[in-house]
Amino acid sequence: MGIYNYTFISPEIPAIPLIKVQLFTPGLTPTTKLDCEAILDTGSDCTLIPLPLLVQVNAQISGRAINIPVGGSKTIGIPHYVGMIFDNNSHPVLRVFGCPIDDIGEIILIGRDLMNQYRIEFDGVNLTFTIF
Repeated sequence: MGIYNYTFISPEIPAIPLIKVQLFTPGLTPTTKLDCEAILDTGSDCTLIPLPLLVQVNAQISGRAINIPVGGSKTIGIPHYVGMIFDNNSHPVLRVFGCPIDDIGEIILIGRDLMNQYRIEFDGVNLTFTIF
């Protein structure tokens, strides 16, 4: 369980639920680790990761590219297997979609595919969120 504060990234945008995660080469014995930031995006069906981050940890392509809606438009999503540490819990093999950095930015978007494995309480009044 972890309690986290919302983060202000810009004066024009409301505070967001941002969390530190770690990506690693998929499998039980990680060989390459990468510290990253991720937004808990309740509007996203699936977890989206910028392709350059997946390349850095040697994530494995797991299927054909598909069109994924992002922010009102569509982008290409390439399915990958990657390892991730989220809220101090290790997910040795997680299926995510790699997207061009121009379409989603440099931050990982954690979708409901991963969030639905947890109970998460968003407290917008106090600008905190708790992952159980």
